[in-house]
Amino acid sequence: MSETDDPARRLVVSLALVAVGTVGAYRGAYEVLAQQARIARRVIPKPTGRPFEGDGLFRPGAATPEPWRPGMECDVHMMVFGDSLAAGLGADSAAELPGVLIARGLAEESGLNVRLSIKAIVGATSKGLPGQVEAMQIAHGDPDISVILIGGNDITARNAIGPSARRVGAAVHALREGGSHVVVGTCPDLGIIKPVPQPLRSVMATLSRRLASAQAVQVRKAGGVPVSLAETLAPEFHRRGESLFSPDRFHPNSAGYELSAGLLLPAVCVALGVWDEAPEESAPQGAEEAAAALTETEAAAEAGPHRDSVVARLTTRLTDFVRNHEDAGDQDENTFLHNENVDGDPENTGDAREAADTLRRRSRILRLARPAREDPGPAD
Repeated sequence: MSETDDPARRLVVSLALVAVGTVGAYRGAYEVLAQQARIARRVIPKPTGRPFEGDGLFRPGAATPEPWRPGMECDVHMMVFGDSLAAGLGADSAAELPGVLIARGLAEESGLNVRLSIKAIVGATSKGLPGQVEAMQIAHGDPDISVILIGGNDITARNAIGPSARRVGAAVHALREGGSHVVVGTCPDLGIIKPVPQPLRSVMATLSRRLASAQAVQVRKAGGVPVSLAETLAPEFHRRGESLFSPDRFHPNSAGYELSAGLLLPAVCVALGVWDEAPEESAPQGAEEAAAALTETEAAAEAGPHRDSVVARLTTRLTDFVRNHEDAGDQDENTFLHNENVDGDPENTGDAREAADTLRRRSRILRLARPAREDPGPAD
C-alpha cells in the first residue's frame, strides 16, 4: 500500500489543510473586525463635552437641588458610580441626568431629603471602579444607597468578561461592607449602536450581553441588586434609536435616560425600604389584567396636580414603551428580534411592564394624583 493510501497519513493531511484554512479564515475575520473597529472610531466621535453637574440636596417636591454646603444634613445620601451612562453624558439638561431623576423620584416617594453625589467618570471601565469607591471611602462619603452603571467601555476596551464582572462584584461587596445598599444597572446591549457596522455590531452585542449576565451573578453574590438594562431597553432602542440617542449616536439622550431611570427607581425604593417587597399576588395576572394595569398607570400619571412629578414622567415613559412594543408586535413579529435577527430570540418587555406597574401600584405621588371616586348616593 502506497503512502497516499495510508488512512493515518490522509487524516493528518486533512487535519493540516483544515487547520490552515481555519487560521486563514480567522485572520480574515480578524482583519474585517479590525477594519470595522477603525470605521466605528471614525464614525463615533470622542466626547468633547462634559456631563452636567447634578450634585445637591433634593427636597420632596423641589424641581432643582440645593447646593450642598458644609453643615447641611440629609436623610438619605445616594451616590452614583460608573461610566458615561452613570454620569449622564448626552442628557439635555442637569434635570434629566439619570442620577437626578432617581434622586428626585426617591425624594418624592419617601418624603425625605436626598443628597446626590455623582462620582462616575466618562470613559471609565470596571478597572477604574475600585478607585471611585476608594475615593469615596477616603472622603468618608458613607452613602446609604449606591447606584452603579458600568460595562460598555469594558467591551470596547476588550477587557475579559470574567475579571470585569468580578471587579463589579468586588465594588458592590466593598460598598455593602460600608453599610450601603447597592443597585447595579448591568451592561447595556452595544448592538443598538447602529453606526457600528456588521458583523462587529453582532460581536459587541453578544459580548455585552454575556458581560451583563456575568455582572448579575457577581452582584447578587455580593449582596447587591442587579437590574437588566439590555434585556428591556434594547428592543426600544432598535425600534426608534434615532429619538433616544444624543447627537453622538452613542450615548442616550434625555428620553433614553428616562427609560433607564424608570427601571432603576423601583429597585432603589425597595432596597431602602421606601417600598416593601411586592407580593406576587399583587402583580397583574394574564394579558387582560396587564392591559388594565397599563391603562390605570397612564390615567394616574396624567391626572391631578402631580402630573409633572418625575415619578409620573417615568411611569408614562415606561407605559408608552410597553404599549408601543406590544402594538408593533402585532404588525411584524420580527421588529424586535435582537440585533436585527442576529440570534432570533424575540425580546420581552417583562422588566419594563413590572417597573411601570410597580411605580403605578406603589407610588405615593400617583396615588395622590388619582381622582377620588364619588360615593353613590342612597337609592330613592
